[in-house]
Amino acid sequence: MRRAADLGLALVFALSVLFVDQVLKRLVEGSMYLGESIPVIPGVLHFTYVKNDGGAFGILAGRGDVLLLASAVALAFVLWMLLLGPTTRIMALGCGLILGGAVGNLLDRLSAGEVTDYVDLQVWPVFNAADAAIVLGAVTLILLAQRPERAARRSATSDQGKSHSG
Repeated sequence: MRRAADLGLALVFALSVLFVDQVLKRLVEGSMYLGESIPVIPGVLHFTYVKNDGGAFGILAGRGDVLLLASAVALAFVLWMLLLGPTTRIMALGCGLILGGAVGNLLDRLSAGEVTDYVDLQVWPVFNAADAAIVLGAVTLILLAQRPERAARRSATSDQGKSHSG
């Protein structure tokens, strides 16, 4: 029952990210011209409409074949984690963010050969909600993976303290 609940949670996050990502991209495409930049917080945050044929933050520009393969592998890996690995709510959150973001950018790449980006922090390549979700999901899973090691170290430290006191 737990796995079904975690899968449902991951699906809710994935669909939410996908919906928000696609709506924001269509709003930008419908209300801005390519290359236009609108300052929200001047010098800090702008909405800048660009097309990106690379991966997140422009990585692997012009390598659509590699990006499609990498997207398929990433999706398969995240689905494998959800379907076969032990699940937690935090893992479902991380996987859902990655799935929603990956599918959002993959849909764009398959339909147009490029992705719409619009978040411009002025010190970083322009990105979109899907990119942000993928990064947040990956960070979540990395932090989650670090938890067992910390718990094991704490346990070992407390065991050493007990053996020295006895």
